[in-house]
Amino acid sequence: MDDYSGDAKKTYSKENLVKVAASQLQVGMYVVELDRPWLETPFLTQGFDIRHRSEVAKVAQYCDHVFVLRQGVPRKKHEPKKFPTAGPKRPQGPNKGTLVANLKPRRHKKRPLARSRPAYDNVRPVQEEHPVARAAYAKGKSAVKQLLHSAQIGQMLDTDVAEEVVAECVESIVSNADAMIWMSKIKHEHEYTAEHSLNVCILAIAFGRHLNFEEDELKKLGLCGLLHDVGKMKIPAEILDKPGDLTEDEFRVMQDHTVAGHKLLSEEEGVLPVAVDVVLNHHERPDGSGYPRGLSEGEISEYAKIISVVDAYDAMTSDRCYSRAKSPVDAQKVLYENRGKQFDDECALQFMQAIGPYPPGTWVELHNGMVGIVLAGRRKFRHLPSVILVLDKDRQRVEQKTVDLHLTDKGGLDRGFLIKKTLKDGTHDLRLEDFRLEVEAAS
Repeated sequence: MDDYSGDAKKTYSKENLVKVAASQLQVGMYVVELDRPWLETPFLTQGFDIRHRSEVAKVAQYCDHVFVLRQGVPRKKHEPKKFPTAGPKRPQGPNKGTLVANLKPRRHKKRPLARSRPAYDNVRPVQEEHPVARAAYAKGKSAVKQLLHSAQIGQMLDTDVAEEVVAECVESIVSNADAMIWMSKIKHEHEYTAEHSLNVCILAIAFGRHLNFEEDELKKLGLCGLLHDVGKMKIPAEILDKPGDLTEDEFRVMQDHTVAGHKLLSEEEGVLPVAVDVVLNHHERPDGSGYPRGLSEGEISEYAKIISVVDAYDAMTSDRCYSRAKSPVDAQKVLYENRGKQFDDECALQFMQAIGPYPPGTWVELHNGMVGIVLAGRRKFRHLPSVILVLDKDRQRVEQKTVDLHLTDKGGLDRGFLIKKTLKDGTHDLRLEDFRLEVEAAS
């Protein structure tokens, strides 16, 4: 199961919890447990305060009753697991261990992440955008492989090609983000580095679209994502592809990919300064535990904070030589638990809203036993996406049919169609790479 129900409740003894009708909740109460799985609700994660009367109505819309913490019972401090770990600390010097001469931290003024401009509307239905996104993804993947190869052998990077890849991704994502997000879920462990670079580009653009960034900003953000790990091409393969844990010395070498990438991009003409900043600083952390310089929250740029979250999410949801993929829900749980420490608080929360627990391209099993694949999400109801049915409860193929799970909330669809759990790609011999929408196959 990919929900968290029960975790917070188990933290407190039964006598410290009070069952309350949802409509009787009061401002100041701390909700520990719901009467239904958390992922069938729009609430981000388990355990939250009632801060406004409007939140009472929202809870009552989904629940008949909840369990709240008895008045006077102290909250138990939760220590989340760290991800990704910063590893051994660099030697401290006048420039905090950076190998880049005369590079000093620069403080960035905090501003709201979301832009105050109209939200994007879908230009094309997701089914029509699929063949466009698929072609752009294939072209982009080939170009990224060549870019990384050039970096590996010391050739000049073709930044025009990089910008062309980003421009095509932006065009598709602005048209309909769900199609390209689907493509980013098609993964191969042996092509991780190239696919990861392109996927971070795609997810960063989709995130920026959610935040109402202008198209020029989306292109900058996409380029930052595409180039963020270019320094890894300077890391020895025996360290980069090591299946086991790295030694302290090996981890120090791996950490140097940020400095190596900064040096590489700094030597190229015409590279956007923001991309140079991100390649160096995307592993810095708000709590100062990051590398290479141990910057604090106010010293990390907005784009570096965004790429940090997107980079970690795509890494966690990918099979790597040393780690198996987490489900989207489990990866977002890590982001949530480490917000304000490993990840910028607002970036982590907004990204969870942007991508949702079931992003397009996710295989899911429903409570009625049917198996399908998520086609598209809803901006305000990410936990209730539209799903293409593929197998019946007996695991037999069915004619493709799309169901809108949002209808379960209004009684228009049986609640057996709610998502029970996510499935790994390849389960029941179903592979995302081989799957085609019938509308696409007929074109």
